[in-house]
Amino acid sequence: MSCVDVIGNMDEKDPLRGLSQQERFACLVAQHLLGAKAHAWDTDGRQGAVDAMLALADGRRASFEVTSLAAPGALQTDSLLHRDGYAWPCPGQWWWTVQVGDIRDLPRLREIYPGIVLRCEIVGATRPEQLRWRLHERDPDLRWLVEESSSDMVGHPDVPCREGDLVRDAMVVPAGRGGGGDAALTGLRQALLDAFREPHLARHIQKVAASDGDERHLFITVHWSALPFSVAYGLWTGDALPPDAPPLPTGVTHLWLTGLGQRVLLGDANGWQQHWLPDYGEMDVDETHS
Repeated sequence: MSCVDVIGNMDEKDPLRGLSQQERFACLVAQHLLGAKAHAWDTDGRQGAVDAMLALADGRRASFEVTSLAAPGALQTDSLLHRDGYAWPCPGQWWWTVQVGDIRDLPRLREIYPGIVLRCEIVGATRPEQLRWRLHERDPDLRWLVEESSSDMVGHPDVPCREGDLVRDAMVVPAGRGGGGDAALTGLRQALLDAFREPHLARHIQKVAASDGDERHLFITVHWSALPFSVAYGLWTGDALPPDAPPLPTGVTHLWLTGLGQRVLLGDANGWQQHWLPDYGEMDVDETHS
């Protein structure tokens, strides 16, 4: 039985059954932009199968593999901070911002944060590194935070954490990045070539390249941490198309990039196209059961 025959016999009530939220979203994007119909494919014990198959409007079919690209630990850090609501209670009088540079910092940082906040506020220090010149005893927690960790804390004495009935929690977020912006996306091609060498992404490339389809699509959700800052900034804040054709890995015919915001880039051998998405909820209501 061919892929097309199986797709025709699958549960039409929920053709995306068994897919993760990320995979389902990617399928809805493809349906919305291509006028295709997606069906979960990595199900029923299939070994090495792509995540979904797309029935294209012209009668052909496309294999569809979904993955994400992020710096090591970045997605886990986001997940843990999201669980905390990106906020920790303020133990003192000031409002604080905390930037977590590495997921490995998080357990110890959460444990020592209240004590360091109180020590800073007692002497009016807005940053932990200012305490090194005021403490007479050797403090391993302070030394770790300032000299060994990649995380940081900043106090804001002009913003009280309690103001009448208002209680402000400290804001706890992944450490930010900075630098110039690549608005023209001239560095995107090389950034992708570097990313394709990563073992995680290489496995997905091999899977879709070996799949059976008239087209073979690789859909990548790109985290802000995954690319050089200049490229990431241009990708998520600009609207310019990359000047170079996408560096399609061998066997991949179409490359999708999405992440922050509503922008989607779709590239093939002819170059890049740019699309703007409606809200996920709109696609879910209109297209999941089409």
